[in-house]
Amino acid sequence: MAFSFRTLGVTLVTILGMSLASQALASPETDALSACLVRSSTPQDKLVLTRWAFAAISKHEGISDLATLSDAQMTSVDKAGGALFSRLLIENCPAETTAAIRVDGVKAIETALSDLGQSAMQDLAGDPGVQEALVGMVGYMDQARLLKMLSDAAKK
Repeated sequence: MAFSFRTLGVTLVTILGMSLASQALASPETDALSACLVRSSTPQDKLVLTRWAFAAISKHEGISDLATLSDAQMTSVDKAGGALFSRLLIENCPAETTAAIRVDGVKAIETALSDLGQSAMQDLAGDPGVQEALVGMVGYMDQARLLKMLSDAAKK
């Protein structure tokens, strides 16, 4: 059984990027909005989204010791995020936004932005620096026990 700890690390960061909110099956209109947002987003847009999410998450008391942002930095990422979301929803995907809200309400925007966030996290996971950091964490896992568990599972 071929197993790559690098792949495991990339998978972990992708999972971390997925929304933990329970999502009912989206309507075709919300799926169309999600597709439009992802299609309309450039790599730079996804970086803006990732910076905004990182800044917001850094305010959690359990991880605030890992990153300190000034008020000016927070305002800057908030402005960039607000401009990005406004452009995508209002300028790039107005018909899809309207149709999805009519069918699914405000939940449509939450679902579509979550899908966009997942796309941004997948892009982020492909960055060589991120991959190197992920492999660093994997080095502290009990690899022998994990490999044995995977080998045993493959035999069944």
